[in-house]
Order: sequence, then structure tokens, then C-alpha cells
Amino acid sequence: MDENNMNQQPEEFQDQDFRDAFGDGEGLKAAFEPEQAEQPEAEQPGAEKKPEAEKKPARKGRPARKKGYGLLGIPHILATAVWLAIILWVGVSLGRVIWVCATDVLAFGREEQIVSVTIEETDTLDDVAHKLQEAGLIRYPELFKAYGTLTSAREDISAGTFSLNTIYDYMALVNHMASYSSSREVVKVTIPEGYTCEQMFQLLEEKGVCKAEYLREHAANGELDSYWFLEGVERGTPNCLEGFLFPDTYQFYTNDSAANVIEKLLDGFDYRFSEDHRAAIDTLNIKLAAMMEANGYDSVFIEEHKFDIRKVITVASLIEEETANSDESYKIASVIYNRLTNLKEYPYLNIDATLMYVLGHKEALTAEDLNYDSPYNTNIYKGLIPGPISNPGLNSINAALNPDNTDYHYYVLDTKSEEREHHFSKTYDEHVNFINSLKEG
Repeated sequence: MDENNMNQQPEEFQDQDFRDAFGDGEGLKAAFEPEQAEQPEAEQPGAEKKPEAEKKPARKGRPARKKGYGLLGIPHILATAVWLAIILWVGVSLGRVIWVCATDVLAFGREEQIVSVTIEETDTLDDVAHKLQEAGLIRYPELFKAYGTLTSAREDISAGTFSLNTIYDYMALVNHMASYSSSREVVKVTIPEGYTCEQMFQLLEEKGVCKAEYLREHAANGELDSYWFLEGVERGTPNCLEGFLFPDTYQFYTNDSAANVIEKLLDGFDYRFSEDHRAAIDTLNIKLAAMMEANGYDSVFIEEHKFDIRKVITVASLIEEETANSDESYKIASVIYNRLTNLKEYPYLNIDATLMYVLGHKEALTAEDLNYDSPYNTNIYKGLIPGPISNPGLNSINAALNPDNTDYHYYVLDTKSEEREHHFSKTYDEHVNFINSLKEG
């Protein structure tokens, strides 16, 4: 190569178009080289020094977190293990609780056994739960209460005594304690004809059907269905339903509610007192009207003394208490009506049973008793008593509706007769003579 050429310096890049586009290369250098940290400006000689307060504070950065560590500096692997352990523990505990609850609710793993549980009318859901626990039918009363609250179970559970199986789950227990359940224990009770309400209530308590105090309270003030024969009956006393609790043989649930028991007895009367009996009241009134008219009473008196169902049952209760045997019931009825339709001559019924209803049954009434002031004393109060004195049977009701046609006004028990029966007389003299003959005997 030529020596002159070797010593010659490379010519400066002369392309003016490139310069115009990119400059002298400093722009490219700045674009491609890392940004340099700002250098503080050199202080110019003679320039004022800025106060320290005007200087921007140095910005502190967050210390870099070490790789592999989480919350509170715990390594990620250890934290994950702790969380997994907590989740596993919660899951196992929750599963155990669910299993224990399900075991009780669904009655898992129990041996079959029949137990008896009595639910009272006044028992709360809490009472029911504890009775079931005591009987071994559930383990957790609070769990049963929660179930009962959610399902309104107390509304379905009836008062009574129930035969329940230990394998019943919660739903089955509630269903078998319902009023329609076949698990309810039943008792057969025969209520004698002529029993008063109080005698009925005592008998039903003795048989385990219902407490007498509950029956008295419901009879006096409890809500009753609309029964046609109770129209006009004044409530408020335990014996206000006297005459309409029909005596019969019933199948009662043990420890039943007073409402169910009273309703069953009233239904018994409603069933027994048929449409024919209701029609017979009209026939009776026609007969009694003719008798009163024959005895000189006007239409106003006759209308005021018409018989309704309550008066018929009142007479039937008198027949029930006075009759020695069913064959003479219709004669007893005739004596009562013969007197009631002729109050001018026979103002008083003179029936001792009405007074005993108030004083209590006695072997004999004293002179003081005979003057006891009560509208039920037919020795001093005229006409018919205010209401029934017992709950008569069907035979006495039929006699009250269809009395014999007689002219008897008196009767007395014939103590000489081998058969228990009454002697009937037309006049007072005949009546007295017969009584004297009994005394002589």
C-alpha cells in the first residue's frame, strides 16, 4: 500500500442528511446506553448555596424481601403445612360434629326397644325434649328443640301417652306423637247413665284419660265447636254442660287433652240425639199444650212454657235419677208432666234428687235439708228446675219425649216388692195411705 495513503487520516463522515436525522451520534448513544444516575450539578463559583431545607430528602426504598419467606418471616413451605393442618383439623372436627348430630337425628346404631312417654297438654317443646331424653329416645335435647323449632313440631305433638320405639328418628318421633298416631295408648271407659259432670271427670281421671281439673276448666271456659243443643247454655261453671255429655262406652286416648275428651262426649250426644228426637220435641209440645189448655191455661202461658232441648234433657235427668228400672221410666215421665201442666194444683215437683244434686247424695234428707234455699229445691221452688241434674241415657231421653198417658201425680218406692219398683198414685190420699202401709210393714 502506498505510504502516503497509510499516513492519511480517515475523512470525517460527511453525509449531511444522516446528521440532520440523527445528529452527531450522541442521541443514539443516549437511546441505547443505560440511563446514568443524575450527577449533582457542580457548584459554580460565586453561586448561592441553597439551604439544606430546600434539598429534597433522599427517598428510602423498602428492603428487598428474601426469597422463600412468607408472613412473619415463616418459610412458605412451613406456612403451607400449618394452614393445611388447621384446615384438616377444622374439617375433621366439623365432620365429627355433623356425624354426632346425624347419629341422633337419624337414630343410627340404636337397639330396638319400645318405651312409653306421656306428653301433657301444658308441656312445652323443652319439656317434650327432656322427656324423650329421659326415655332414651334422643341424646341431645337442644338438638331436638332446634329441629322442633325449625319444623314447628310442637303444633303436631298431641297430649297423650305414646308407645315409641328407640329406632325412631326425629321425624318419626314427632309423627308418632301426633293426635292421629296409632302409637297412642287407648283405654276403654264405660260412663254409667245418670253420672253428673263431676262424676264423669273423676272417672276419666282415674282411668288415666285426662285430669279432672283440666276437664272442669275446659267445660267451663274452653272453646267448643258449635253444637245446636248448646244454644243458650251459659258457660262459666264446671257443670254448665250437664245433661249433654252423653254416657256411653268410649275408647279414649290416655292422657288426652281436655278439649278432645269434652268434644268426644258432646259428639256422643249429638250422634245419639237424632233428627227423629228433634222432631219429637214438636210433638211433645203439642201434647203438653193440650194438657195445659185442659187445665185452664191461656195461650200466653202455654207459649211461655213450651219445651226446648234443654228442658227435655232436664226432665230426662229427673227420670234418670228417679227411675228404679227402665220399664217404669215412661210412667215417671207422665207424673212429672202431669204436675208441670197443672201448677195450680201441683206447684212443686217434690223430687229429692234435685236437692241432693246441690247438697250431695245422702242416705236421707233432714228437715233442714228440705228447706235449703236453692232453685234446685223442688220442695220450695215451683215448676221445673233451671237445668239437668245428671247426664241421662237414651232410655230416659226417649221417656221424656214420649211419656205415658196416665193420671198419676205421685209415686214412691215400694220397699215391700221383691223387684225394685215404684208404686204410683192418682191422689194424695192414695199416696199417703200406701206410705203408711209401708211403715206398718
